[in-house]
Order: sequence, then structure tokens, then C-alpha cells
Amino acid sequence: MRSRYVGVLLASSAIASLMTSAARADGIETVTVTAEKRVEDVQKVPVAVTALEGSALDQQGIIGFADLGTHVPSLRFGNNPTGGENAITLRGIGSQNVTSGGESPVAYSVDGVYQARTTAVDPEFYDIDRIEVLRGPQGTLYGRNSVGGSVNVITNHPTDTFAASGDAMFGNYSAWTLRGFLNTPLIDGDTKVNARITGVWSEHDPYQQNFSTTAGHTNEADGQDLLMLRGQVEADFSPDVTFLLSAYTMQNNRPVATKLAWGEAPLANQGRFVGQVYDPNPRHTDSGFPDTATYWNSGVSGTLTWNLGFATLTSITGYTDGKWRSSNDSDSVSLDLSRTDFWTMRSKQYSEEVRLASNDGDSPLKWILGFFYFDEKVRQDYLFTDTGLNAPFGTGFIFANGGDIDSESWAPFGQIDFDLSKTSAGIPLTLTGGLRYSTDRKHIADFLDYAIPDFAFDFVQSKDVSHTWSQLTGKVGAAYQANDDTMIYANVSRGYLAGGELMGNFPGIYDPETATAYEAGLKTQFADNRVQLNLAAFYTRISNMQVFVQDIAGSRIDNAASARVKGLEGEAIFLPTDELRFNVAVSLLDAKYNAYSTIDNRYAGPAPGCDPVTRLCDFSGHRLVQTPNYTIDVGAQYTFDTSIGTFTPRADIFFSGDLYFLSANTFRDRQGAYTLTNLNIRWDAPDEHWFASAFVNNLSDEDIISGDGVQSNTIGLGFGMDNYTYMPPRTFGLRVGIKT
Repeated sequence: MRSRYVGVLLASSAIASLMTSAARADGIETVTVTAEKRVEDVQKVPVAVTALEGSALDQQGIIGFADLGTHVPSLRFGNNPTGGENAITLRGIGSQNVTSGGESPVAYSVDGVYQARTTAVDPEFYDIDRIEVLRGPQGTLYGRNSVGGSVNVITNHPTDTFAASGDAMFGNYSAWTLRGFLNTPLIDGDTKVNARITGVWSEHDPYQQNFSTTAGHTNEADGQDLLMLRGQVEADFSPDVTFLLSAYTMQNNRPVATKLAWGEAPLANQGRFVGQVYDPNPRHTDSGFPDTATYWNSGVSGTLTWNLGFATLTSITGYTDGKWRSSNDSDSVSLDLSRTDFWTMRSKQYSEEVRLASNDGDSPLKWILGFFYFDEKVRQDYLFTDTGLNAPFGTGFIFANGGDIDSESWAPFGQIDFDLSKTSAGIPLTLTGGLRYSTDRKHIADFLDYAIPDFAFDFVQSKDVSHTWSQLTGKVGAAYQANDDTMIYANVSRGYLAGGELMGNFPGIYDPETATAYEAGLKTQFADNRVQLNLAAFYTRISNMQVFVQDIAGSRIDNAASARVKGLEGEAIFLPTDELRFNVAVSLLDAKYNAYSTIDNRYAGPAPGCDPVTRLCDFSGHRLVQTPNYTIDVGAQYTFDTSIGTFTPRADIFFSGDLYFLSANTFRDRQGAYTLTNLNIRWDAPDEHWFASAFVNNLSDEDIISGDGVQSNTIGLGFGMDNYTYMPPRTFGLRVGIKT
């Protein structure tokens, strides 16, 4: 099935691939990137960046964003327990705040268009030129909300040659996926016009079984029902002027499954919670209220590239429209204890980036100047019901909030690089400096309605407020090119995550988060270009870290005073022969709060070990969430040429240390160390027109927690229980295809 870890993933663990690239007879191929807004060899870019080409995505089974977490050092991807939004963490910096007021500290963009909502993250990477993951604060060239890093997806653009491809995948859980693209020239003259259309249609049955006999329940949790279409037209008006028009639409109609671990709660079965037997199988539930989710996302963008001679002018205009609606049975049992009746969100965003980059390759000075503008309008409505069925005296509550948030951001930016090797000094040293000044304005008009029907209590409050924040970020660095194949670099960079106002939370204001990172790295190739090794060491200081907390009734954002992350990352590719390839990727992280005092809302009263009066707990020294101490990915592939075609078996094994999902760092919100094994074999016909692959992912069928959130205290009689989501179980399938 197309499942998230669709087979091929075991690939060459090309995870490692900071510089993944297919092998060739003379060694490891060069991968070009635009990580610093100009075309460069990834091995010459003095930052930690993993670049995965489209061919490597296929070879390694990286079907969607969720698969990147096992292929990129220090990257973790999880599903939010409220029903399907995505939580992205990079080098210990991330957020589970996926509400309308929240924004990910890891920026995500497609063809240069920044996407604010995590529901826009693509679950199907197909017809992709490359993916670039920049690790660490990107406060100069990317700026807004790239405090942890940036993930950039670059699609295949139209060309002047006819091309077409299509494939079909079938697997367990009744999985099937149809994918295809068509590229064709339209006009061949002084002005050349080419077009490309790409489509994906994918379904699979739910991984979770719902045994409820309650009318209206659903068995569709953790299924897939996806349709994606993308169309592009590119016009080359002259050798110097090109305009690309892109449009896409994507819809998914299956919710992510949640499982409440109410069996772990103290006194859970001593209240009115009777007649229920806890099933520890995470893929079994007895949900009596429908779990549903539908999200739709569409967008259009236009990119103008104009070579002016002395510099290249680039303008990227983007518009995105997204809708989200879900409901959730919070208790996972047929008894009507609590539920999210509905959660809806509508987002419309507009962005514009204009930049001018120097062209003179012989000059020691390279420069880039730009301006970024962004505006997003989001509407949210949310209703949560706690019936009080398991609470003392049967007292429950109803919590509703909603409203509108308008976010506006603008920033001028610039970066210069001075190459001393192109001066009379002749020193192979490049010095870099960059600055960005960001201004964010947010206006919120919202309401909160908290009612306790048994006591005729109804508290209603609303607000209409605006806030503005400004921040100067930037970068200084140096890169020493020891020889053609070895570069040593060091830099200091600063990133910024905008402040905000959480919907329906009073006062709800939280401050901006800033991070300053010190990084040193090595990029080298040797042994006749058959060994590639990239290393990075870094230390990051984080101030006012935004921590999302699910409250007893609602949620909030804490600003943890300070945190820090120390880490080592390594990626390597080794080609002993033209046929044999090994890949390794390693990350070692030490990520902790330095100073963080807060209330542990798992408990209705003071939590154990916390102040009995103020209820404040000292989480200083606790590990940052969604951040394992180590990850290791190792992979291998071997290519056999035969008279009937080429066979390439591959294996990839991913090891992860334990991690926590909540700042309290208890055994209840912990995922232990785990191992994922993926196997794949691919066949390519002698004429290279036909191909097929068979795969199995999560070979040992591990139950791995993807996300965790705490539910209402009344369910557990004063104790909030964990609502988990899980990664896919063992999946297997066969894919066959044809290409011109």
C-alpha cells in the first residue's frame, strides 16, 4: 500500500543523503540546490542541508512528508492527537500548536511559496525535482517562522520535451494508489510555452479497528482517501525572461486514529465508568462518536525570473485557500464521556517575495537583496463536550471557542558573500553576513463560551485586540575551501518565531521565540568521489520557547524562559563498487529546558512534586518534546544487471532513542526506543520503459506512538489521560509503472 512508509524507503537509507544522489560509474553525482536562493552544488553550501532528488525519493520510498523523519537527521514528524494536523520538529524545535493561532517553527514551502498551515503538508511526494531540508535557524533568507529550519519542496517544472509516466500500487489494507504525469510542449517559437499536469489518487482501509456497535460510529480512522492534482504552464519569453504559473488542489477525507489510554488512569474504574474493559491494543477502539476529518487545500502561484545581466530578478506570488473540518471521540469507548463535536478552520493566505541576486561569477562579492510580504486570514470554530458521565455527581461541561485571526508580516532582507580566493589575497575563504528585519502584526477577534449545564453556569467572554512584534535576525559565517572536495565552515545564525494570541484563551498572548545557533561543519568527498562525508556540530540557545499545553478546558501557550540544544549530525555515502551503495545518517541530540516553570494540567489539583498552593512545577532540566537523544539510519542497495532487466534490492533500518511528547517527561507520555526496518526490491526493464517494485515497511509490525495529548480530567476523575496517535503498522505491496 502506499502507506506512509511505502516500501522503497528502506532504500539506501539515503536518508543520509544530505547529498543523496544516484550512483554513477565515476562516483557520487553532484546535487544542485537553491538552499541559499541561487543554484549551487550542495557540497559547496556552508550550512547543514539535506538534499533529496526526485529519483532518490522513489528509490528510498519517501512517499510523503511523514517519511522524511527517518531520512533527515534531527527531523521528527508526528500527527496531532486532535485528528490529523502535523507537528514538525527539527533540532529540538517544534510545536504542537496547530490551532488557528499557531504556526510551525519549521517553515514549509512549495516552489518558493511559504505554507503557514500544517494541513498543507503533502502526504504524497510525486513528480518532485528535489526536497531541501535546511537545519537550524534560517533568519536571513527564509526568516519568518524558520527558527528550527526550513523544508523546501521543488516540483518538476514543464520542459520542451514530451514525457509521460504512470504507475499503480496495490497492497494490504486494500491499499491502492494511481499516479501519473504528462509533460508536453505547447508553443515552439520565439516564445516557448510548455505544460505539465500531475495527479495522485490514493486510498487504503483504516489501520484502526472500531468495535463499537453505536449508531453513527465510523471505522475509517487512520485510512486514506486522497486526491491531488497539479498543473503548470511555463513560458520562456526570451532566454532571459521566464514565467511559471502553477495551480494545485488536494483533498483528504480520512481522519487520523486516536486511542485514549484510560486504562492507566488512577481511579478510572471507581467512578461511573463501568462496563468497559480496557483493550491495550493501540489499533483497537470502541469509539461511539464519529471520528471524521476532511481537509481541502488549493493554491496558485506565479514565478517570474528575469536575467538583467548584472543580477537576476525573481518574483514569487502565491495564494493558498484551505479548509479543515473534524470530529473526534475523545474517550475511545462507546460510553458518551467526551467528544470534539466539531473543529473547523478556514485559511486564506497571500504572499509575495521579490529578490535581486547578483550574477557576476568572477567577482569576489555575491549579494542578494529581497522583500517578503505575507497576509493570512483564519476562521476557527470549535466545540468540545464533556458529559460528566464519569465525573463526581455527573457534572460535565461544554467548551466552545471561535473567531478570526488576521496575520500580516513583512521583512526586507539581504546577504553578502565575499570570496577572498577571487582577490589578490588568493585565500580560499568566503565570509558571509546577512540581516533581516521582520515585523508581524496580528489581529484577533474571538470568543469563549464555558458552560456547566448541571449548575446553569455559562461564562462567555470575547475580545478584539491587535499586537505587533518586530525582530532583527541574521547570520555571520565563514567557509574555508581546503581543496576542491573539502570545505570547512562555521556560522552563527539567529531565528525568530512570531508571537501570537491563542484562540479563545484569555488573555492568551504569548511572546515571540528566538533562537541563536552556533554551528561548525565539514563537507568532503574522497576515494575518487566514492565516499562522501558531511558532519555538523551545533549549540542552540532558545529564549521564550513557545510550549503548547492542553489545558483542563482548552489549551494555552507557555513561554519557557530558556532552553538549549547541543548536537552532532553526520551523513555518509559509500560506493565500494559501481553496484553496491551504503548510506548512513546519525544525529545525537541533548535538548533540555534550562528554565521552565508551569502548571501540569494532567492533574485537576497540584501534581506530585509540585507546589501545593500555586500548583507550579519546575520542568527545568526536562527534555524537549518530540526529540530523541539519538537516531541512526543505515541502508544498503545492490544493483544486478541481467538479460531481463536490472534488479535492485534495498534495505533500510532506522533506530530511534526514546522521546517524550509532554514537558512533564513521565512514562505516560513517553515513546521508548524503537527500530523500523523496511525492505524493497525494484526491477527496471532493459528499455527502461517499464518498472516494478515490491516492498514491506515496518517489517516487525512495531506500535510506535506518533503524537500524544492529554484529555479532560473528568474522564479520569481528576487525572488527564493520554490520547495517542500511532505510526502505520506493517504494510506491504507491489507497484508497477511505465514511463516514456
